[in-house]
Amino acid sequence: MGSSAEGGPSAVFDWFFEAACPASLQEDPLILRQFPPDFRDQEAMQMVPKFCFPFDVEREPPSPAVQHFTFALTDLAGNRRFGFCRLRAGAQSCLCVLSQLPWFEVFYKLLNTVGDLLAQDQ
Repeated sequence: MGSSAEGGPSAVFDWFFEAACPASLQEDPLILRQFPPDFRDQEAMQMVPKFCFPFDVEREPPSPAVQHFTFALTDLAGNRRFGFCRLRAGAQSCLCVLSQLPWFEVFYKLLNTVGDLLAQDQ
């Protein structure tokens, strides 16, 4: 399954970001870092980080293990964008890649590499 956009996507991914776990359900996750730095899709910036913490942050204890998950966004024209997430052990933050390409293995490897580098303060 590829992108439904004519001619394929213009980039491998649209947006990479790290979101901090919110303290409550009423708060939105804070974006700690992002690439590209000039990403300005306001709809995605407001909606997508909320998918990074798919549990009740006030009631559910954070998992002691790293977790991976995916979500798909479909617009009215049927175009899809996939979110690939890596939730840190202890759920302090979540790394996410938003892409039109359903490259599960590639993006999970990328997120693991970035997560390992961030854990080493690199």
